[in-house]
Amino acid sequence: MSWQPTQTQGGGDAPVNILLAGPIDRTSAWYQALQADARFRVSAMANDPRDLQAKLASSPEVVWLDGSIFNGPGPLTETLTSIAGAVYLLVPANVESELAEQFNSIPSVKSVYRGDAQINDLMTRAYNDAISLRRTAPAISPQAWGGGRSGGTIAGLRVVAVWGRSGGSGATSIAAALAQAVARKGMKTLLIGLNSPDVLPLQLNIEPEPNILNWFSNPTDQGVKASIQELGDLHIIAGFPDMLSESHGDRGREDKGSISELVTSAAYGGYAVIILDVPSGGTVAPRAISAANTWLMPTLPTVAGVWNAVESFRTVTQKAAGQHRINPGNIFVTLNKRVNGMLTADQWHQAADAGARNMKLQIGFPPVAAVIPYVPEVPLAQNKGRSALEASDEFARPIYGLAEMLFGQTVGSRANGSLNEKVKRFGPLKIRVK
Repeated sequence: MSWQPTQTQGGGDAPVNILLAGPIDRTSAWYQALQADARFRVSAMANDPRDLQAKLASSPEVVWLDGSIFNGPGPLTETLTSIAGAVYLLVPANVESELAEQFNSIPSVKSVYRGDAQINDLMTRAYNDAISLRRTAPAISPQAWGGGRSGGTIAGLRVVAVWGRSGGSGATSIAAALAQAVARKGMKTLLIGLNSPDVLPLQLNIEPEPNILNWFSNPTDQGVKASIQELGDLHIIAGFPDMLSESHGDRGREDKGSISELVTSAAYGGYAVIILDVPSGGTVAPRAISAANTWLMPTLPTVAGVWNAVESFRTVTQKAAGQHRINPGNIFVTLNKRVNGMLTADQWHQAADAGARNMKLQIGFPPVAAVIPYVPEVPLAQNKGRSALEASDEFARPIYGLAEMLFGQTVGSRANGSLNEKVKRFGPLKIRVK
């Protein structure tokens, strides 16, 4: 790994990540006020709806949004229902009270201000709400360890980095199966391979070309389209064909043709879920994690697996603090290839939590989101280019449970029976997704 260490805080609550969205004069004024307040860290600013949707990939804790950048209540409502953080919404003074109340009923919206908002009041409310949410966020229950329902719902664009520090933990198998499971839920999903050489073409029976090199040679929206292969409802960009080409992935966040730019271009293309199959080491892994807002950590249910996971967690949350947009609440562990006699989820997590405390990390270790047993039929199916989801129900059940936890439940379908359009529930609202 080639993380650059950053200064960590000596104690207290970490600054609240905040995204500012609205006309330039509005966001500039907000930014100047927040710059003088150490309680906040502005993660991004957006001045139009398209830019806002892309920058929600940073998974901000708080969003200050001037709704005047939207061309009507419909598009504004759709965006509000896709935001996970706490939203403080400013609307024109002439907006009817009934419409303002409708906005206020959306779960993410904490306050609606008509006309203007007093900046000190806005900062106090936003900070207190964010800290309260950090401390009351529900942990995953033991029932969810086996892949059961946890009641999670999709929260805007999910960019999931599937990454573990040690090889052999089954990261590629989990990334591919999770991507297929989510796509089958009716959500527009893109799986991006980042290994070199990439085994996704072998496991999923797709072609080695086109692949991610098509994107690096043409880092545009058209380049994304030219790189994609389709496998049913799932779109895939195969990874590097050899180790020599991996150097293309070592470009900084702001560089042309970076992995972050690839993710942003895909978000502009309308993907609701982007899953990155990240190699265990090398220079690509930090670039991929910095582009994600969710981290799924596959590991083995062994003492060695505990140690590797704790060191991975320390690297990302301590050494690389400030170089990514993954909040602690968006980090999950998957125990893979478990057989009788190995650590249970409870034993594994207790050991990892103790290890994190010994390293003096200020946050508890992430929860175990799924336990996947060792299933011999899985590698046999992959050797024949068949989906691991089709190989065994014992493997598929926790994968589908993980998909439900991260991305929510499909609550209905269109009356015309279309398989491509589903209804997702967001609190009191329902919206359709492709």
